[in-house]
Amino acid sequence: MTDSVEHLAHALKSDILRAVFDAWHKTANGRIGPQRAELSPAKLRKTTSHTFTVDLIDDGNDFRFGFAGEKVMQFLERRCEAPTLAGLRGARFFADAEKLIRRCVADAQPVISSPRRTHYSGREYLEREVLLLPLSEDGIRVTGLLGAMDTWLLGTHSRAEAVE
Repeated sequence: MTDSVEHLAHALKSDILRAVFDAWHKTANGRIGPQRAELSPAKLRKTTSHTFTVDLIDDGNDFRFGFAGEKVMQFLERRCEAPTLAGLRGARFFADAEKLIRRCVADAQPVISSPRRTHYSGREYLEREVLLLPLSEDGIRVTGLLGAMDTWLLGTHSRAEAVE
């Protein structure tokens, strides 16, 4: 594990996200990311409900959310009204998501967004931590992302920092 990747793993506040990261890291086995099919629910164990996938469209010009676990769907309360991220622009929550997604794709490295208040309409009383992990079908370029998120009431997580 490189120093930056090891630092990332230790920076995660959520035990759930750490478990997702560990499964991804073990499966990637030194590659930029595993193939999507390699990350089965058995490998993700009890974290699947906190995970989601992102598909790259037109080599990353746009993105489509794929699978979303039960906890992610409870947070969103419904399926996204637009089929792609471009169709969701205008909402701060999705603008923030797009920045993180683009960074993960461009850097071909895991990205975390530290615990902070969510800007999702109706969920502003929650903090969230987000993890994005590259997937690669050819071992050369990022072809998708595995994401995970954990939420808790604002100010209640024992390891969360006061970050806005």
